[in-house]
Amino acid sequence: MNRKQKNWVVVGMIALAVILLAVSNKALAWGPTDRPTYTMAAPADHATFNSTTDSSSIGDERDFVKIVEKGVGGTYSSKIKLEPGKEYDVYIYFHNDASATYNDKDHNYAGVATDTRLVSSFPLELAAGEEGAVSGVISWASLADRDNVQKVWDEAWVTASENMTLHYVTGSAKIYNGCKTNGNVLSTNLFSEQGTYLGYDDLDGIVPGCDEYSGHVNYTIQTERMNKSITKPSLMMVIAAIVVSLLIVAAVIIFRRKRKGL
Repeated sequence: MNRKQKNWVVVGMIALAVILLAVSNKALAWGPTDRPTYTMAAPADHATFNSTTDSSSIGDERDFVKIVEKGVGGTYSSKIKLEPGKEYDVYIYFHNDASATYNDKDHNYAGVATDTRLVSSFPLELAAGEEGAVSGVISWASLADRDNVQKVWDEAWVTASENMTLHYVTGSAKIYNGCKTNGNVLSTNLFSEQGTYLGYDDLDGIVPGCDEYSGHVNYTIQTERMNKSITKPSLMMVIAAIVVSLLIVAAVIIFRRKRKGL
């Protein structure tokens, strides 16, 4: 294989990697995908969230964002079709998987999570047939290691039946648990980059380890019909544009190398 062929093989491999990355990111809702997992019988020895695979509350905690149409008695799902003029309830579960054993001073409070925040987002508009993500990101640090911030995330997928806009119902975001913060309305920082605090006695970001401190957040999305047309590039169009751009850049690099070799 000559030098020119090798250059184009490299370009092809880069383009393929971009395609695989784009497709895999779309397919895999939750992450990090390589994080350690635990069970109810064998919990973690440090503060970590939503990594128990046999939770008595929701089963596999890695799938912790769900959605359902309000008022129809449906089942929460990770995938749903939206219709205009309706309300949808978003459910986001949280659980510090550490054993309660590690919540005390004798264990350096290794099981206690601090600065625990939740960030959520949803598409503001969707074209007919378009799919979008309703996301939840939980971040925290251990009280024993406050500089080591960690995150877990998940998504529920929504598909629009028609062109529509999506709106947060003001005041609908609430935390539910067996603690003093049960029923508290959450700040709209929930939809910002910094997120909103979770907590058990107060909304101060402190969540001890153990199932008794787990809970969930609910909020409502209202959909409205949008009469104007929406044209958005498909995933494949975006991938194609990236690949073409890479090929152009690679061609320029190869051309410059050849010029220098003359």
